[in-house]
Amino acid sequence: MERFSQTVRDEVARAPITKCEYCIKAELAAIFHIAGSIHIAGQHRISLSISTEAAVVARRVVRLLKDSYHLESEVRVEQIEKLGKLHRYNLMINSQAGLHEMLYDLGMLTREHSLERSIRSELLKGSCCRASFLRGAFLAGGSVTDPQKKTYHLELVTHNEEFADGLVYLMNLQGIKAKIGARKDQILVYLKDSAAIIHFLSLINAHTAVIKLEEVKVIKGLRGEVNRIVNCETANLEKTLHAAWNQVETIQQLMRESGIVNLPVKLRETAELRLEYPEASLKELGEYHQPPISKSAVNHRLRLILEYAKNFSSEAGIYHQKEKQ
Repeated sequence: MERFSQTVRDEVARAPITKCEYCIKAELAAIFHIAGSIHIAGQHRISLSISTEAAVVARRVVRLLKDSYHLESEVRVEQIEKLGKLHRYNLMINSQAGLHEMLYDLGMLTREHSLERSIRSELLKGSCCRASFLRGAFLAGGSVTDPQKKTYHLELVTHNEEFADGLVYLMNLQGIKAKIGARKDQILVYLKDSAAIIHFLSLINAHTAVIKLEEVKVIKGLRGEVNRIVNCETANLEKTLHAAWNQVETIQQLMRESGIVNLPVKLRETAELRLEYPEASLKELGEYHQPPISKSAVNHRLRLILEYAKNFSSEAGIYHQKEKQ
């Protein structure tokens, strides 16, 4: 899941930043609610930190902050895996003029400096603003499975159930039916329907990912159709071969019991051809006749032969029983 998610996240994070003030605030609000932590030292000293493992997300937040609130920030890099393979980027916004106002705007603080976790309705009035909010949610806590996998899955992770309910409601407004689940102390808002995932990725400007997903979906569909056809043909072939060998065994039994000499000429011709071409289809068997006959005619003759063999065996059994008596 992680490699494809990273590719999608990189694409979304590099998307052009809109000029709409409310769209920028909506995207920031989602990022801060999911990945942000507020630190209060005393009555008026407030700072904010955002933690992410994606450098592109940290850079985008810095740009969003400068474009909307003109706040200064600092990015600190923390190594979280040996050999420097994985880093965490901690974006620090220290106490400064305008920070409290921003946190209030984004639904994280009240006017009285109390913590709050609400989604401001004024940030989500337009469809473009709602899409921006969902984009921020994905950048901060989203992941999506590689479409090459057997199942489709996209999820947004948060630690706040009320916020998760808000995400579901917001996605419903955009025509996307999402569900809520839990994993340890995390709340998951997730999608498993490929069409819903494509719709979501389109909303957040992950257009390359959408093309990739749709391409793989078409290939999977074609592969599935081919498999169904092959399985059906294989089943039909096995059924045909089983019937053919049953006919061969019955005709051979007739020959051992000298019953075949009593068959009408046409039925005897079909019986002998079946013995000669045991794996031939009914159509092929019909073409071997002189003159050729239809597939249905061959099938009719073989049914008569089997019926005759059944009756002949029964009569032979009765005859032998009488001889013993």
